[in-house]
Amino acid sequence: MAIFMNKKTLFLILAFTFLVSSCGGRLPSTTRSQHLIQHYFKKYAKKYPETIYGQNKLKKVEIENREEIRKHFVSVEAYIVLEDGNLRKIYATLEKKSLGWKFFSWEDATGL
Repeated sequence: MAIFMNKKTLFLILAFTFLVSSCGGRLPSTTRSQHLIQHYFKKYAKKYPETIYGQNKLKKVEIENREEIRKHFVSVEAYIVLEDGNLRKIYATLEKKSLGWKFFSWEDATGL
């Protein structure tokens, strides 16, 4: 049959496709990490208006470092810039779920 390739060629194409698709996505992109952190802290500010994040709006998030803790977990070191000029350093953990990356936990590195 002219439509089907021989078994060896078909196997090589399927193996290559599987290997290429399984290697990607171990770390979220910088923009995805920024979006996840920004989204979380906007919700956090609404829930806890008495905190520094609730009193001052979030201006931007700057990602300093991303590092894989283990499979499906990534540690992100980021700076949060608030509207009043405050700069807060945080450590966030992101988890890869079946439908994408989710914010898992965070720690305030400034200690205030």
